[in-house]
Amino acid sequence: MYTAIHRKLKLLLVFAGTLFLLIPARSQGLSMGDRAIEFPDIPGYLTLKCDFHTHTVLSDGHVWPNIRVEEALRDGLDAISITDHLEYQPHRADIPHPDRNRSYELAQQAAEGKDLIIIHGAEITRSMPPGHANAIFLEDANALNRDDVMEVFREAKRQG
Repeated sequence: MYTAIHRKLKLLLVFAGTLFLLIPARSQGLSMGDRAIEFPDIPGYLTLKCDFHTHTVLSDGHVWPNIRVEEALRDGLDAISITDHLEYQPHRADIPHPDRNRSYELAQQAAEGKDLIIIHGAEITRSMPPGHANAIFLEDANALNRDDVMEVFREAKRQG
């Protein structure tokens, strides 16, 4: 009898200990949409939630493009544009990459099969004037990497 009770108590302790460990671990995980931003549709229109100005480690951001995709999904966004700076790359010593399209490509890969639109973009970064400007719906961000700022804006307009 003592052995049966002892065995049942051990089993109960193992079960309780497992629950004690699993419940907090489950609460740490974020499910998609748990930070969702909600906006109502206007009658006759579809409201899209978008972020057209984001940066990654390939510019002056602190996360990779796949993390920007995960953040957008958690926020319930419909579209994002990664607009890494064309000219300003403070992480160049650690993450050098001459292709200004790379962050878009990585975000596209991360968003594959997910309900998120990735818009090709870049940030034109110059001293004043004209300062900073985001160009979106681009075909090739590398084509904007020019010395003449007016040529940069002409090319951005031509592309998107």
